Amino acid sequence: MKLEDIMSRLAEVARSVPIHYRDGILGSMTTPPHPLAKVAFDMFQGLNVNDEELYRPLRELEEEAIEELGSYLGGSRCTGYITSGGSESNLAALYLAREHGFNVVYYTAAAHHSITKAAHLLRMKPVEVKMKEYRMDPASLRSLCKANGPGVVVVTVGTTSVGTIDPVEEVSDVAAECDSIVHVDAALGGLVAPFVYPNRKLGFQNGPVMSATLDPHKLGLVPLPAGGLIVRDEDWFKPLDFKAEYYPAGHQVGLFGTRSGGPVAATWAIVKYMGRDGYAAQAQELMERTRYLLNEVKGLGLETPVDPEVPVVCIEHASDDGLMRALAKEGVYVYKCGLVPGIRVVVMPHVTKALLDKFVSLLREALSAPLTKLT
Repeated sequence: MKLEDIMSRLAEVARSVPIHYRDGILGSMTTPPHPLAKVAFDMFQGLNVNDEELYRPLRELEEEAIEELGSYLGGSRCTGYITSGGSESNLAALYLAREHGFNVVYYTAAAHHSITKAAHLLRMKPVEVKMKEYRMDPASLRSLCKANGPGVVVVTVGTTSVGTIDPVEEVSDVAAECDSIVHVDAALGGLVAPFVYPNRKLGFQNGPVMSATLDPHKLGLVPLPAGGLIVRDEDWFKPLDFKAEYYPAGHQVGLFGTRSGGPVAATWAIVKYMGRDGYAAQAQELMERTRYLLNEVKGLGLETPVDPEVPVVCIEHASDDGLMRALAKEGVYVYKCGLVPGIRVVVMPHVTKALLDKFVSLLREALSAPLTKLT
C-alpha cells in the first residue's frame, strides 16, 4: 500500500473508536497516561529488558519500581517484574504457588476472571468460596480448606464488578490455620485502598501473603501494556527465573520471552514522580468523585449492590444491555457489572465531575424512555 493510503486508513480507524481524552469512556479501568510516562515509554520501548547482559540498568529500574509499589502494600524489599497486565500477573502468581507445592486455588465469584483462567491453564483445582456482602467469607474459606487441603487463597483489593475489598487480614489468619498462602489481586485498588484505608492490613503485613498484583497501566498512569507482579522475596520468585542459554546472561525473567523496556521505564519514571503523596492525593480525589456519583445515582431511585470501597460503581438494572446501547448513542460508554445485572462506572482520573453529571443526565433520560427501547 502507498504511505498516504496507510495513514488514511489509520486515521479512519482512529476516528471510528472512542478515546479517553476525547470521549466519555466511563467503564474502562484504563486512563490517558501521564506525559512523563509516555516519554519514558518511547525512550525504551525498543529495548528487551530480558537481555540482562546488555540492559541490566533497565532491570534495576524495574526492581526499584516494584519495590516502591510493594511498599504501598506493606512490603519491604519486594521483588517481581513488570508484566503485560493483571491477567499475566495473576497467572504468574498462581504459577509460583503451584511450583511451591500449592495446587488448589480458593477464590470468590467476585474475583477477576483471570483467576479461573489461570487455574485452568495451570491445571490447578479451583474452589469457589462463599461471599458476604460481595466479600470473601472467612468462615466459608475455613470449611473449604478443611475439605480440600492447603492452597493459594486469592483475595481482591478492589473487585472489578462492585468495588469491594476482601477482608485480607481475616482471610490471612484462616490461610495460616490451613497451611495456605495468599495472593492479593490489587490490580485496580492497589493505588487507592492503602491511602484511603491506611489502618487496614491489605498486603504483605500479613505473613501468608506471598504475592500481589498491581497494574501501573490503570491508576499508575502508565501507557498500555504495564502490569505488575510483586513478590515477597527472591526465594519465592525463583521459579520465574528461567534458563535461556542463547542470552549472554543465560537466563530471563517472567513467563514470556522478549519484554519491552518501555513499560519498565515508564513505570519507574511515574512512580518516582508521583510518589506516595501523589498517588494518595489522586486516590482521595477519585473516592470523592465516587461518593458524588453514588449520591447522584441513588437520587435517581436506583440501587447499588453495595457501597464501593474503591472507585467502581455498579448500578443495578435488569436491562443493562439496553442502558449501555442508549448511553453509547449519546457518546457515553459504560461496561456491565458482570456479577449482578447492571452497568459499571469506573471513576478514573479522566472521569471528571462534569462527565459524571453528563452521565447522570443521560441516564435519567434513558430511564424515562419507554421500556421497549431498553430491551
